[in-house]
Amino acid sequence: MEYNFQVIEILKQQLDQRFEKLWRIFHWCGGLLISITGAVLIAAKAKEKSMLSFPFDHLLISYIILVIIIYSWNWIDENLKFEMVIRNQLEKLIQENINYKEILLLRPDKKTFFGYKNAILFLGIAAICATWMDQVVKLF
Repeated sequence: MEYNFQVIEILKQQLDQRFEKLWRIFHWCGGLLISITGAVLIAAKAKEKSMLSFPFDHLLISYIILVIIIYSWNWIDENLKFEMVIRNQLEKLIQENINYKEILLLRPDKKTFFGYKNAILFLGIAAICATWMDQVVKLF
């Protein structure tokens, strides 16, 4: 029985490390995408001739944004998969040893729409839209 509680503690520590890593990944990628969006909007609103040369700069910035989105999406997804394995092991041990069935209700990883991956996707879409906004405005 003591062995199982030690395993639970180890799994809890691993889960805490995953949470911290997920936050760092999200914070880093989200910050990059927000910075790109802001920089592009500032460049597009410059009073002088546009600081972005069309189409090269727009395509380059869009490519960079896509690389950040794909890389961070996969990085976050990998960590979420590890988190799910850890949570499943914790649930099993807690149910067997403590008989705490309510643990099944405490699964934020089951809420798939809201989360780091979709937030990164939405920030990336906003950054791409901001990148091309000056060209869209010229059409009207």
